[in-house]
Amino acid sequence: MARKSSILSIALPSDLVRELDSAAKREMRSRSELVREAVRQYVLVAKWRSLRQKAALKAAKQGLREEDIEPLVDERRKGIIQ
Repeated sequence: MARKSSILSIALPSDLVRELDSAAKREMRSRSELVREAVRQYVLVAKWRSLRQKAALKAAKQGLREEDIEPLVDERRKGIIQ
């Protein structure tokens, strides 16, 4: 059966490794679990940041300001829900 994960080798500063080990011990989880979770969170935040930037550019091209967005979203949601 093919491996569903890849093994990475990374270099971390000693103080960060100590913090990682402390957190792993405290949470009774492995280093790998904590690093996987951190990478997932980073990727998720990066996707949201990119999406927000694209939406901001599109809104600006349409002459919308940030304060215009929430009322438009609320209006759209009401139309979908009702």
